[in-house]
Amino acid sequence: MITKSIPARAHSRTFAVGVDYITQHTHQRAAAAPGHTFERGVAYASTPGKAAWVHLRRVASVERAAIEMEAIAALSPRCHDPVYHLIIAYAKHERPTREQVVSDAERLLTAIGMEKHQYVLAAHQDTDDFHAHVIANRVGPDGRANDLWHERIIRERVCAEIAAERGWDIVVGRHNRDIVQRIERLHDLPPEPERRLSDGAYRRLNERGELPWQDVARPYILEAVDAARDWSDLRDRLGAHSIVVKLVRRGDRMQGLAFAEGLSRNAPGCAASRIDARCALRAMESRFGPFTPADEPAPGVLRSEPWSDSVRPSILAAVDEAASWSDLRHRLDQSGIVIKLVERGGRVQGLAFAQGSHPDAPGCGASRINPRCKKAALEQRFGPFPKDQSRERSHNASETSSHGRAHGRGGLRDRAEHDPRRDPSWALHKAAHIADHARMRSAYAAYRDRFLAKRGRLLDAHRNAAWERERAQRQLEAQRRREARQLLRAVARFGTRGVLARHLAYWSIDAVIARRRAHQYDTSRVRWEATKIALAAERGLARKEKPTDYRSFVTEQARAGDTGAQRVLDMLAPARSPQGSALQGEPQAVGLNKVRLRLDVIRAGEEARYERARGQRERLQRLAQPAKLDDVLATERKRIEKRAADRMQFTEAERARLTEIAGQKRTWNPLYRLAASREEAGLHATQRLRFEAELTEAMRDFDAREAPQIARRVAADERGYRQYVTESLALENQKNEARTLLRDRIPRVEQRLTALERAGASQVELHGDTPRASFNDLAVAIDRQYNALSETLRQQADWGLRRDHRDRGWPRDMF
Repeated sequence: MITKSIPARAHSRTFAVGVDYITQHTHQRAAAAPGHTFERGVAYASTPGKAAWVHLRRVASVERAAIEMEAIAALSPRCHDPVYHLIIAYAKHERPTREQVVSDAERLLTAIGMEKHQYVLAAHQDTDDFHAHVIANRVGPDGRANDLWHERIIRERVCAEIAAERGWDIVVGRHNRDIVQRIERLHDLPPEPERRLSDGAYRRLNERGELPWQDVARPYILEAVDAARDWSDLRDRLGAHSIVVKLVRRGDRMQGLAFAEGLSRNAPGCAASRIDARCALRAMESRFGPFTPADEPAPGVLRSEPWSDSVRPSILAAVDEAASWSDLRHRLDQSGIVIKLVERGGRVQGLAFAQGSHPDAPGCGASRINPRCKKAALEQRFGPFPKDQSRERSHNASETSSHGRAHGRGGLRDRAEHDPRRDPSWALHKAAHIADHARMRSAYAAYRDRFLAKRGRLLDAHRNAAWERERAQRQLEAQRRREARQLLRAVARFGTRGVLARHLAYWSIDAVIARRRAHQYDTSRVRWEATKIALAAERGLARKEKPTDYRSFVTEQARAGDTGAQRVLDMLAPARSPQGSALQGEPQAVGLNKVRLRLDVIRAGEEARYERARGQRERLQRLAQPAKLDDVLATERKRIEKRAADRMQFTEAERARLTEIAGQKRTWNPLYRLAASREEAGLHATQRLRFEAELTEAMRDFDAREAPQIARRVAADERGYRQYVTESLALENQKNEARTLLRDRIPRVEQRLTALERAGASQVELHGDTPRASFNDLAVAIDRQYNALSETLRQQADWGLRRDHRDRGWPRDMF
């Protein structure tokens, strides 16, 4: 798979070029021409007999594609070659489907930066190799043209990645050698461990009720590492939990160990050092010797015989000769072997044999010894297995071994084995809790996505609106400059005589307009920089407003009456803050008058907050945007240069000599004139050298002394300006929040409170203390009770409120 980009050269600013000329020529001659215009490219790509099928994006049809692309390209008048012609060619043995061709084209355009641009894709089969033509518009819907930066390098690397993913031959180029090397050694490299989670990512996982893989697998891995005797024993113990240990290499250099849930590169896992320091490669090799892969024995150490093979004759002899369960235990005790019942979560798994009662003693399942040792086969001979004795022995053994274990290690398995549930409906209860938790996590993830998407849309809308205002202002200034230039040229045309005078007037007018344009450009740049600072401050304040955490979200859902959320909240650990205990108590019935009094207090507080924010914002000392450091330094350097030029002028003697030289240059003798010219050039060179030496010394002194002071002063001014902008925006946000609460939210809650009173309600169920209840708590309680009313009661209450408002003459849009 290879790609080729036909260079696009715009011979005119229009796209009205004939299509017949392109379609009448052969493939090799016509392939170089479609890059000139959209119409020629689309016509060539979709020519009947060449195109097997056509795919369009952001255009209505093939017939209208050139016109629509032309309209979008007109948004960027500075782009003279908007046509981008791309050819994707496949080898003879590569037979991609239509979906794969479209996916390859969009992947290439996305990598180049044209993921939202228009294009027409046509697959051709008129040559020996299957290929596709893509005629894309370099100008996007936002009016910005793609600069095709490193387009050839990007195409070469993307083609290598696509070929590697599909198992095709990679065309080695100058810029994809690292990809080829990585793909060729892919089967030799172990899976790369995941990157270490940041504090923020770890906190977000905990808020969502999730844990990283290493935290879930740490108890099992540490238990296996502490109990293992060699590498094979460690692999066996980890294999019981479907965990493998692998050696991580980077080329010829060894990195360390990694644990994962399989040998696949995409299997979840982590580096050994992220589990614990004693799991690192150096610590493990100090205990077990050099690490060896699973398929070859350790050097100098013979692989021991499996425990099941060594004890199989003894167990089979005891099983065949025993007449009961007690007789079987007695015969096995002579060899130091115990038989026990294996249970997982209250469900019996089967029988197991072990070399002692210690939980870490070697053992195996009964089925690994022989089928006649299974629990079902032995119960047919000896009757039901005596569970009480097995449970008593295992309990005593667990009490004996629990003192030697680290605290918290294997806690999940111990709880599952030592706290079995005898209730048959336990599994259903657990499944219901798991389903509730999964539903709440899904709802919380959807809430977070909506919150972040809404915040992103608002920020983008603010930035786009600010840029539209700035662009409209610049367009207005440019229009005024054009009108002024036309007016001045018209006045000069009628007010001057002679071609020379007219051209001199035109030159003066152009110079004045150029200075005006430069001044307006500087002003607009400074204005847009100030706008960007304000937008950055607003973005920072918006990002401080974060979505509620998982516990608060579940609490709100539980307050809204969701029983599943209440069960999930009961499963969660109690919150650290005392405010989280408000939901644990029963809701209190509060009278409507007390609720109104609390709303009056909240309204008074918000009014005071609004006035306080308004007063503080008015008292803020307004600061102008400071000048850039480069501009200040450039101004100072010009001043130093001018001062050095003034100081290094010609001396009085040199001026007198220059006057004499000027007289000598007017003499008739050419030798005198030549000598005078050389002497004059020498004086000017001497003066220039003095000036450069003085300027170099002054600049060196300026950079060493004054430049750092100016940088500190400018930085202090910028900090003060940013602080002023941040404080001003924060106070403005406080005003807006208080205004929204006073004008919209509090009247809406009061309206629903009045509707409840008209419907016959006299109390509201409220969690927590009423005198300290927040506005959100009141709003949630009133909305919940208002929504609980029947549709008829709500309609009657709303109609009564509207009738009262109409009688009082209140405007309709107030409520």
